[in-house]
Amino acid sequence: MKKVCLSLLLIPLCAFEIYLCTTFLPLRWQQELNAVVIRFLPNSHDWTPVTHPMLEQEIEGVLSEHLWTKVCLYGITLLLLAINAWAIHRVIKLVCSEPHAR
Repeated sequence: MKKVCLSLLLIPLCAFEIYLCTTFLPLRWQQELNAVVIRFLPNSHDWTPVTHPMLEQEIEGVLSEHLWTKVCLYGITLLLLAINAWAIHRVIKLVCSEPHAR
């Protein structure tokens, strides 16, 4: 049972790792991936008004003006990638070292 739970834990860990890796793709590619992912999600009837229609452009503007903010955000993302990769490695080691139940 423990082996099954650990194996299932790998799914969200790997999905999060892939999500974090998309941070380093060009913005255009990120937007295209987002459009593809949205097609697979169930339709939401969310009618909340848009609070800021140009939020993405403003964030990009701030990041292009303040280089150190962008560097810090990339550093945090790299740290999260490293921690998540370590967690994946540990879970795989635990799954492989678990003795088979008879």
